[in-house]
Amino acid sequence: MEMKENTERLCNTIQEKVGRRMETPQDFVWLSGQVWETIHERVSVNTLKRLWGKEGYEVMAPRRSTLDILAKFVGYKDYATFNMNSGEESSEPLLVRHLFVKDLEKGLKVRLSWLPDRLCIAAYEGGGRFVITEVENSKLSVGDTFECSIIIEGEPLYLNNLIHNGSGPSLYVVGKMKGVHFEVIED
Repeated sequence: MEMKENTERLCNTIQEKVGRRMETPQDFVWLSGQVWETIHERVSVNTLKRLWGKEGYEVMAPRRSTLDILAKFVGYKDYATFNMNSGEESSEPLLVRHLFVKDLEKGLKVRLSWLPDRLCIAAYEGGGRFVITEVENSKLSVGDTFECSIIIEGEPLYLNNLIHNGSGPSLYVVGKMKGVHFEVIED
């Protein structure tokens, strides 16, 4: 019985996180995509339907690996960690895909993208500082510089000490509504 209650709690937590009830087939397609975009792990649409008991699927206990992926999606290390939290608000370690800038090697580039169709490639200069080398559909410009210490997948990115077209420094936020996606690239 406890497994069923915890699984239901996980489903409810997911719906709260995404701000959407999982009702229609399209909801499950959308959720599968959101899981992939957020933590780059796959959960099939049919598995999600079974978990929710939708479309003639009997609610079935999913594999532990599936529960671990969904727990990561809502911000926990794994399903066991999710179960240790009785639903109370608490602080948790950062468990989503992220990049500590201090771990980058000088000269590497980071591709940042955010909605609706923004793209920025920034070269790491060291000391937490970047220079923009390419930009599409953004107010930022090639040659702008900024600082940041961490990039978190799916969260807004705060560009500190932005020097834009020779003016600044200022604070600038990218991906304010739906967050940024990042990729470290090498030339």
